[in-house]
Amino acid sequence: MIAFLEGILAEHESDAVIINVAGIGYRIFTTRVAAEVGDKVKFYVSEVIREDKHDLYGFLTRDEKDLFVLLTDVQGVGPKIGQKILAAASSDSLRKHIQTGDLDFFTSISGVGKKTAQKIILDLKGVLVGDTAGSPMVRDDVTDALENLGYTKDDIAAVLPHVIGETSAERVKSALQMIGKHR
Repeated sequence: MIAFLEGILAEHESDAVIINVAGIGYRIFTTRVAAEVGDKVKFYVSEVIREDKHDLYGFLTRDEKDLFVLLTDVQGVGPKIGQKILAAASSDSLRKHIQTGDLDFFTSISGVGKKTAQKIILDLKGVLVGDTAGSPMVRDDVTDALENLGYTKDDIAAVLPHVIGETSAERVKSALQMIGKHR
């Protein structure tokens, strides 16, 4: 899987750019490009592979890419709609719209109906939490339990990717053991 592409901007298209990476032109669908032809650019890439095509969607930050992946995991939100949503607001603003259940924001975006907006909010509300690195972190039972026990977001962020266990109790126990080792 391609994580990012860095190269020279070769062409602008209506909804994409072509960048030259070591003599190979990659078409990347994107919404925000301030660069001119000939400028060096870097895009964090999400690959969308279907039976009949292989598309690359590019983002200026890893945070935007991560939000795109979360959005397109919602049933009814394809890559084009995901990009439209990201183009409508900054990452932080988008998180706020999700957390506050702002249906009006989502339904104001072309192609997003009320049911899709409700599905986005339902699926992602409570899932997105800004961590210290600015990328989304999954909020779950472990995060809630550790916060209720008084642990800091930094402590939680340090152990959350390494938590193991199938039940909530096992995951919380695993997190507590890891935090104990880090102190």
